[in-house]
Amino acid sequence: MKKVIISNGFNKFPLAVAAEEAERRDDLSLLITGAYPTPGVRRLLGLPGLSGNSKLTRLANRKAAVPDSKVKALWLPEAVQLIGARLSRLSSTRHVGARLDAAALRLYGSLCTKLLQRHRRAAIYHYRSGFGQESVRAAKELGMITLCDHSIAHPGVLAHLIENHGRLPSAGAPRRMSRLESDVLKDVDEADYVLVNSEFVKTTFLNEGCADERIRVIYQGVSDEFLGFIDSSPGSRADNASRAPELRLLFVGSVDRRKGADVLLRALINIDDLPWRLTIVGPVEGDLNNRYRRLLRDPRVSLAGTVSLRDLARYYLSADVFVFPSRAEGSARVVFQALASGCYVITTPNAGSIVEDGVHGSLVPPGDYHALEAAIRQAVADRGSLAEIGNRNAAIIRSRYRQRDYGEALVQLYEALPRPPQAPQRVSD
Repeated sequence: MKKVIISNGFNKFPLAVAAEEAERRDDLSLLITGAYPTPGVRRLLGLPGLSGNSKLTRLANRKAAVPDSKVKALWLPEAVQLIGARLSRLSSTRHVGARLDAAALRLYGSLCTKLLQRHRRAAIYHYRSGFGQESVRAAKELGMITLCDHSIAHPGVLAHLIENHGRLPSAGAPRRMSRLESDVLKDVDEADYVLVNSEFVKTTFLNEGCADERIRVIYQGVSDEFLGFIDSSPGSRADNASRAPELRLLFVGSVDRRKGADVLLRALINIDDLPWRLTIVGPVEGDLNNRYRRLLRDPRVSLAGTVSLRDLARYYLSADVFVFPSRAEGSARVVFQALASGCYVITTPNAGSIVEDGVHGSLVPPGDYHALEAAIRQAVADRGSLAEIGNRNAAIIRSRYRQRDYGEALVQLYEALPRPPQAPQRVSD
């Protein structure tokens, strides 16, 4: 079996799950990550008075099912990034914050380079885009196959998708990228292979000239942790939702234009003749908060804010229809969670999900609030069949898109990756 080094980057990212699955199959050599609940940190978190702190709880939740001896936590780069993020919120220090963000990624990549030297027998370096930096070249010099994990649309088209209702740019259209997106693209360009999490993301890469043979697709599916919360939640979907007089709609994610929240709110303005309730789980962007202030304060709309994964499972179980009209994603985890929870799903092709129109719910064009309105009205008209479709959705996830399915596909990919005969052509050339 090929041994793999996995670099997760900052925060709780799906590559930690990849490390768990690689470890389960005895393929993991090392997991590199940012701040992490090491044994000493876990002892500290157990002290009286600290257990209820939300930030420390989020840190504790980063613990992966990987032996501590195989985890290397890089605290300093993430600390630099956090300082940069705070400075970026202020107009007077925005440029300083951006520089610190870039410096954090460079520092992370430099520290990874040193770790690669100590684990040089690994065959594959699987790293998160943006966090590779100089370590990608170092891995190649050590004879490792480099696999860049990219979890959203190609950085060269992301802004265009948001600004143009999810439509891809033409070949000659100018590309606008931030410094961070340029760093991400460099990591993509230098990799032997690129792993993306949906066919939609692959399409965006092909649109930008990336060679088909360099791209691999694996849907990440639903974590064991989330399915456990669904199974342990009190009550059933029938108890929570199907007997309610209104159609219970749910949106999960940042209330912004990329995720199509404006399209949803605009569609609902036109649906005053039908009974509905909308729950929004996630932060509300200032611009949309001002633009749709009246609707967001409508008694039919509930703003739950940011919630724990356990509470999120309860919100899914209380919904008839999950609505997610995104303009640009990678493969939206929230859509898979909704399917696993037995929801009827209305989304767009750009959400990067497995949803098929008329099978798992409805697919609507991104940015088209008329089509979204029609899909919601159709769900009301077909309310008697929503539960049946939702039950099928839950069964599909549990049979084909669980964490173990992702892990099995990942290990098969590791074993099948051939060493490239020559350096890949840069996407940005």
